[in-house]
Amino acid sequence: MEDAAFRQWLTQRSWAMSVRYCKVVAVLLPPAALTTDVPLLHEHGVGGVGWLLAWQVAAELVCLALIAADRWLPALRGREGPLYTFCGVFIGLCTWIGMVDGGMRGDFSIYAAGMTFGAAVAGTPRRVRQPMYAASLFALALPVWHREAGDAVRVAAGLVNPFCVVVLCLWLDRFTYSRDRALYRETQRAEAERERADGVLYNVLPRAVADEIKQSGRVQARKFDNLGVLFADIAGFTQFSSRLPPDALVLVLDEIFSSFDALVQQHRLEKIKTIGDAYMVVAPGRIDALCRLALEMRAALEHYNHANGTGMALRIGIHAGPAVAGVLGVQRFLYDVWGDTVNIASRLESAGRAGSIQVSETVVRQAGEAFDFHARGLVELQGRGRLLTYWLLGAARVPRGASPLAEPA
Repeated sequence: MEDAAFRQWLTQRSWAMSVRYCKVVAVLLPPAALTTDVPLLHEHGVGGVGWLLAWQVAAELVCLALIAADRWLPALRGREGPLYTFCGVFIGLCTWIGMVDGGMRGDFSIYAAGMTFGAAVAGTPRRVRQPMYAASLFALALPVWHREAGDAVRVAAGLVNPFCVVVLCLWLDRFTYSRDRALYRETQRAEAERERADGVLYNVLPRAVADEIKQSGRVQARKFDNLGVLFADIAGFTQFSSRLPPDALVLVLDEIFSSFDALVQQHRLEKIKTIGDAYMVVAPGRIDALCRLALEMRAALEHYNHANGTGMALRIGIHAGPAVAGVLGVQRFLYDVWGDTVNIASRLESAGRAGSIQVSETVVRQAGEAFDFHARGLVELQGRGRLLTYWLLGAARVPRGASPLAEPA
């Protein structure tokens, strides 16, 4: 699996580097050609430098073709076939000038520069390059053989330079391939670390807030006109926890809150924080989802009690209204919500009864006909005075008002 992924990464990287190389060549080749061609044309005429002009035009066209393919055919970027084709064409161009300039006159400098630079730029497997190098060396031998009139010793001497170039290219291929593999592994490790860091950040903060911190390093406070707020507390947990050792206490809370976390994620709501055995969730404008979550949290704790022989119960309060959210601090920063809505939701929870879900009249109006509520009456809330509250009994089974509902004990 790693080899396939590495080859894909290497192909894309080599393609990108080849495109950058071609852009440089496409810009520099015309003025360089003018600098060299004008004196040669003046001295030898067109016939004497026709091969050089043809090679320069071909090299420019190949570079422009690769740039155009990258621009208008992006699907080619991750495919090995087009990259290997370009490598073959590039080696062919180098061989062409090597045959004419080197094979006829013994000057392999341009051939050496092109071949070694290409080997350093495009990191392709050796099994791809080796046949190309062998074909290039064989092609270079033909003009040398012709120039030396078939003298084997002189032909061998004339091929020493291109042979050394090919050996150097093979070494560069091996070095480049090993370097790219090491770079790929480092990139993968860095990517894994980044994903782990992002995972921690996304677990601590809402995704939109985490993305804002990653992009700008800070978060603008946000005002919500209608934010649903849920507070849940495990009634009697303090007395229950006094009988447990610390490690067992943490395991109990972790199991319970992990089940709550799964429900929050399932309903795509935002968990804000836990304080001791208290649990806080918000839902911008989605009061019905918050009510369903409350019912499922209560059922989850009942399931835990049944499985573990405990008798804990949730006390839940829900309210909705305007609120402000933001991030506090620089170290161990905390995303929190403030406002009268939050205070009322907290008071509804603390003034509730174990095993019951107490909500405000605002929640009843916004939840619609999907749930059964029963009016509790005016309840004295600390710091808020008397407020009309309701019990959330469950999902609606009969039309509203069809039969009276008894207040839970």
